[in-house]
Amino acid sequence: MAEHRSDSRFSGPEVDEHWMVNRRRALKWLIRAGYGAFALAFALPALALRALSQQQTEVASGDALVYASNAGGGTAGQPVMADDLAVGDGIQAFPEGKSDNQANLIQVVRLAQGDGAEGLVAYSAICTHLGCVVYSDLNQDGHIACPCHNSQFDPTANADVTGGPADRALPSIAVSVTDNGIISVAGQFSGPVGPQ
Repeated sequence: MAEHRSDSRFSGPEVDEHWMVNRRRALKWLIRAGYGAFALAFALPALALRALSQQQTEVASGDALVYASNAGGGTAGQPVMADDLAVGDGIQAFPEGKSDNQANLIQVVRLAQGDGAEGLVAYSAICTHLGCVVYSDLNQDGHIACPCHNSQFDPTANADVTGGPADRALPSIAVSVTDNGIISVAGQFSGPVGPQ
């Protein structure tokens, strides 16, 4: 009769209970860390999108206009004076304190001599084709031109498209002149700014 041995070489591997408990804890911790990383991977882009979609300041009636750059005879951030614009001049301006929103950029053109806002027209300076900023100076034909794809808009005819791929006019915006000669906004854009 064969003798029954209790030799560990022939029995299954011994399992250290302490090691198994630590292994389970480590595995649970790794799974929780994985869930946390997965949640974070979704939360960070959502927070970034929320920050991007925060309400930006929009142009409003009564906003004084300030030069957007040092072009056009003005200094960036300084008020745009109606008397500073000669016939045929085009400049770009932001409503004071609202330059954080590119959609507020306004193209002001003097078409004729006049007192106050007479002879002045204003449009969005954002091209309706792909959203590029138009040139502040009028081209040789007296049109507002876009540097990206050469769309052109006639400021004497409600900024209607005269050439290029843009399919609609630049939205207009009414302006007035304050008692001290500063051009200010007198309404809202006539339509959506930029491409639609």
